[in-house]
Amino acid sequence: MAYVTAVDGMPIYYTDQGHGPLLVLLHGLMLTVDGFWTQNLAVLAQGCRVIAIDHRSHGQSGKPLGPHSISQCADDLKEVLDALDLQDCTLAGVAFGAMVMFEYRRRHGNHRLRRLAIIEAQVKLTNAPGWDHPTFGNFPPEAASGFVEACRHSREPLTGFLSGAFGTMPGNAEMARMQAQAWLTPTAAAIAYVEDMIAADYRADLAGIDLPTLLIYGRFNNVPIPSELGEWIAGQVPGARLVRFDDAGHSPFYEQPERFNALLAEFVHD
Repeated sequence: MAYVTAVDGMPIYYTDQGHGPLLVLLHGLMLTVDGFWTQNLAVLAQGCRVIAIDHRSHGQSGKPLGPHSISQCADDLKEVLDALDLQDCTLAGVAFGAMVMFEYRRRHGNHRLRRLAIIEAQVKLTNAPGWDHPTFGNFPPEAASGFVEACRHSREPLTGFLSGAFGTMPGNAEMARMQAQAWLTPTAAAIAYVEDMIAADYRADLAGIDLPTLLIYGRFNNVPIPSELGEWIAGQVPGARLVRFDDAGHSPFYEQPERFNALLAEFVHD
């Protein structure tokens, strides 16, 4: 197993496979390198050098009492890129991982980056004046606060999110495996991340993205992102290319892995 030790002493787990152009993968909330990319890593590594990172308090990375924030994950990402001396990376983030990517650019610019792949990203979770694309299509701030409070009393609201991540549900055994991976993130850490996600707003950052950008969004039974958010983001990021997966929900990398892998590999090599 491979780790980079963050400045605060926390071990950040990563895998390193393949040879070729660099692709760095950032998984979603409460998921893991070993459980999230099961249908992607080996295929992508046939033509790329693929680095996949466990956010702190996820998977095999260290699990401190705190802090747990998007900005901390962005700084951890920089430490991994610097420690491995990775240059000209295509950075691909899914959902929470995409928020880490946005925060990385906010804090560190295009340091070591060449391209961005934004996958099922949200930029503003809750309702706001003039905002037509909140999570679930309607997520008032008071509902977000209620969700966080419910999570303090039971983990069920957190683990229930996993079921909404698929347009077509995996089998029972596969869902059980994913739920077991999710339990590797302590509840307190997951709640802290959710609170930070609710507070985050990356809408104004999009126009400043000056790297080639690929957007990937699912259309089918996409519970977390039912609106035309992908189209809106594509209109904000200069020159961005949007690809819709009509037969996938919030997890196109899992639901349609062959198409996803081919698309991402093509983008990395372009």
